[in-house]
Amino acid sequence: MDEYIKKNKYVEFTYSITNDNNEVIEQVELPVNYVHGVKMGLWPKLEDALENKKVDDEISVTFEPGEVFGKEDEDLIFEDQIKNVPEEYRELGKIVEFQNEAGDVKPFRVTQLTEEKIVLDGNHPLCNLKIKFNVKIINVRDATKIEIDALNEVTEN
Repeated sequence: MDEYIKKNKYVEFTYSITNDNNEVIEQVELPVNYVHGVKMGLWPKLEDALENKKVDDEISVTFEPGEVFGKEDEDLIFEDQIKNVPEEYRELGKIVEFQNEAGDVKPFRVTQLTEEKIVLDGNHPLCNLKIKFNVKIINVRDATKIEIDALNEVTEN
């Protein structure tokens, strides 16, 4: 008997993310898992689309720019003279982590590099893009009490 995705079902799926031109941006073949209906870990639009699906079903959900990874925040883009930046960070695409006074760590990507300047961007690389999640359901079963309780505890805190 087929198990359908509904509240308190443990679900595993693989996915790819494609852009407007149907180019694959990210491909995940290792199954991702969540407990349906616990409101943790998945965007509501994706979770709603998975409702009542079963193993081997495939769905695609399109997200408008900014809907998943946020809109670009100009305050997260910094430009500096290259001479002020250590050599190890002078590489296009390099991830540089900065820590604020509260101890929070934020990754920034080197997005522009010239002989004189460097630009670091703390926005998610997919922000402001229209993207499509293409999902294939691998496993559906009843979630255990431990799985449900653990997620409920996390969402309450």
